[in-house]
Amino acid sequence: MRSLRTMRKIATAACLVSLVLLLAGGCLGGSSQSANLPSLSALWKSAAAQCASANGLVTLTAGGDVNFGDGVTPTLTSGGMSYPFAGVSQAFASTDLSFVNLECCISSTGSPVPGKEFTFEGPADSAEALSIGGIKVVSLANNHSKDYGTAAFLETLDHLKQNGIAYCGAGRNSSEAYSPAVLDARGKKVAFLAFTGVIPDGWPATATSPGTAITWDTKRVAQAIKDARAKADYVVASFHWGIELATSPNSEQRDLAHLAVDSGADLVLGHHPHVVQGFELYKNRLIAYSLGNFVFSPPRAESARSVMLMTLMGPGGLVEAKVVPAVITGDRPFILNGSAADAWAGTMASYSKSLGTTMNVSGGRGYISGGAPQKL
Repeated sequence: MRSLRTMRKIATAACLVSLVLLLAGGCLGGSSQSANLPSLSALWKSAAAQCASANGLVTLTAGGDVNFGDGVTPTLTSGGMSYPFAGVSQAFASTDLSFVNLECCISSTGSPVPGKEFTFEGPADSAEALSIGGIKVVSLANNHSKDYGTAAFLETLDHLKQNGIAYCGAGRNSSEAYSPAVLDARGKKVAFLAFTGVIPDGWPATATSPGTAITWDTKRVAQAIKDARAKADYVVASFHWGIELATSPNSEQRDLAHLAVDSGADLVLGHHPHVVQGFELYKNRLIAYSLGNFVFSPPRAESARSVMLMTLMGPGGLVEAKVVPAVITGDRPFILNGSAADAWAGTMASYSKSLGTTMNVSGGRGYISGGAPQKL
């Protein structure tokens, strides 16, 4: 008689094969800009659930910069809180967890920080849009979370909590800012941390004042990730870094990303350049150097090209990632299909190839394969 361990190995292998086949089948298909996702997204969710039961796997969908201020505010007023994520909310719902970078404060108080060129404040009720869109956790470690002062920053934290949105990378003091948001995914604990390397005056959290976690002290970054690793099954580290409009990460980004993985991160998500950068597989952990804009009012065409990253992670790191091309139209993202998706996925594949990572493109989607889970 086969041992229980052997039977579990067979079941897990079959589960993974089924899920990869579903991924390769090109779920999230449809018209060239589709707000309606087909039933295959439900199959992804079902297959992922079976895999999670068999082997403790976790699925996560991530997007880029979300800004409810600037040109997006009038769109929210006219379109309502369901408007921003209407084209992608089903994709977020198809995975266990969902993440974006919140590139604004959400408040009705304060005034723009003097001397800052760009300041973003979303309406006080716009946290509801995150909830309606299916977002579970956001990063606040960026150069816009305190754009309207400390009172508006603290109000943002309150609005997120009231709407059931976890946040990371910021807090009422440095202890909170460097502590992870820990979420449950099918019985597994997933810790989210965030840090910003773009740091205006007055942004860093201190022992007694609110603010963000920063990257300048890399030893503290590494220790925060190690501490999170000790209390969670998976660790996701987000970084606000890089050069605006650069489609390739610089050496500082790559060094910091590798440090994060070496310290225990299972997935690294990057933001700030306002364009998409490539993906790197390092020690079987995926690094997304920049996910670009997501809900935004982009001033140029290259900033309107967006992406959704869907990942399946196991105890040994990445199992499979699906890169879903998107475009921002009317300040919100839509999933691309057809020739436009093929072209954009091909470009992202070339970005990733320069980082030593193979992304296979099929049916307008990119696929990055990792290794099988190491523990059963």
